[in-house]
Amino acid sequence: MTLDNLVLIITAGILATYAHIMVALWAPKFGLPKIDLAMGMADICWGESFNGKPPYWMGFIVIHLNGIIFALVYATEVGQHLPYPGAIAGVLWGGILWIGAMLIFVPIFFRDGLFARKMHKMAWATALIVHSVYGAIVGWLCPIL
Repeated sequence: MTLDNLVLIITAGILATYAHIMVALWAPKFGLPKIDLAMGMADICWGESFNGKPPYWMGFIVIHLNGIIFALVYATEVGQHLPYPGAIAGVLWGGILWIGAMLIFVPIFFRDGLFARKMHKMAWATALIVHSVYGAIVGWLCPIL
């Protein structure tokens, strides 16, 4: 992997994650429940370390680190095995991440049930859209190594 490719993948991960977070916060504008991903991640990672809420920026950084790691996984391992090129492959990758989040991360760490049923009856839809947005941007910008 060249330095140019690494910088491009990291940049794609950062941009895609930022869009992921913003769409989750703007979801009420589209009639869907808002999901504050950065605050949720801050609570999971550092909630017991603070008296009250942990700083928002800490969750924002962790979400972005996850986004960079998943962009690296896409570019180096997964992207080459997906049937379509570019943004379409990225949306498939976002769907894979969504399924993983809804079956493992949300029920175990957030304790919101499978497909976030305890959070809101339409939270799964917000999560699907934001993961699709993340994947589309990663698929569009990331080189497949």
